[in-house]
Amino acid sequence: MTAFTAILLGSLSLPALAPVPPELRPDPLARGYVGVTLGEGVIIQSVEPNKPAAKAGLRSGDVIVRVGTFSPATYSDAVQHICSFRPGAVVEVEVQRGSERKVFKVKLDCRPPELDSPGRYPGQPIPIND
Repeated sequence: MTAFTAILLGSLSLPALAPVPPELRPDPLARGYVGVTLGEGVIIQSVEPNKPAAKAGLRSGDVIVRVGTFSPATYSDAVQHICSFRPGAVVEVEVQRGSERKVFKVKLDCRPPELDSPGRYPGQPIPIND
């Protein structure tokens, strides 16, 4: 190898890349969250933008038929079951949309603590993890 070739090869080094910080791990004691407001029963009343449900494709008016292997019948059933999963878990959510059923894979977020403040949902029990 000539001196010219060595200099040429030495100048072709790759630019230094900035280190990428590791993805933050969710709080192991936190509860799962999809980012929907349920209306009567288990009908999705609204979907929060940029939250797991919206990213997965759930819509207002969808009726939750199944979360994982569980079929919730009430608001409380749905909330308690979703809260039983940890943030980062991927859960299948099956919904009735019009005349068809659709299944979505939803990667859960961390449930905001303010959602569990007393009196937030009049007449609805606050979900508690045992």
